[in-house]
Amino acid sequence: MMPRLHPLYTKLLLLAIVFGPFFWLVFTDDGQWRTDTVLLMLFGKPALNLAPERLYPGLDEAAVGERFRKIDLDCADAATPFGDRLCTAEIGTFNSIPARSLVLYYADGRLMVAKIDYRRRYHARLLAWLTKRLGTPEAAAEGTTATWSVDEGVVVARAGELGPDEEPALLWLSRAVAVHTPAN
Repeated sequence: MMPRLHPLYTKLLLLAIVFGPFFWLVFTDDGQWRTDTVLLMLFGKPALNLAPERLYPGLDEAAVGERFRKIDLDCADAATPFGDRLCTAEIGTFNSIPARSLVLYYADGRLMVAKIDYRRRYHARLLAWLTKRLGTPEAAAEGTTATWSVDEGVVVARAGELGPDEEPALLWLSRAVAVHTPAN
């Protein structure tokens, strides 16, 4: 004889099965991150899987285009503080972290700075990812900036919480730029 479940228990179980995943996707940080990542992919935004510690000045536009074929780089001559050429691309994710854009600054054909603009709500996730990947950051600029020394430069992000007027951006600075940039 098979035992019967009480109808109220059955209805509550069905409600939990239906609304549990919805609650997780909408109201938890992990669910929102997964939802955002999938939606960006569905809307055709390209994923950028890039190890910032492996960037180097010899990485020219052709090499970037070859390695990241799904990224549509728009390059033009431009006078910037970091060089004479600028390449930009719209991206959806940066190493599974929802992002907006990639900007590469070149001087005399050499990569000087890479900037990744990511989504503000994922700042803590980005810092955790960088710390796991690159180790404990060095504090700079009175503890407001986290820096990681890497082979060919420095990776820089805002330490702690972002202020309302602070841009959520990750920077890779080549050694040539990092040496000439004041730490303030």
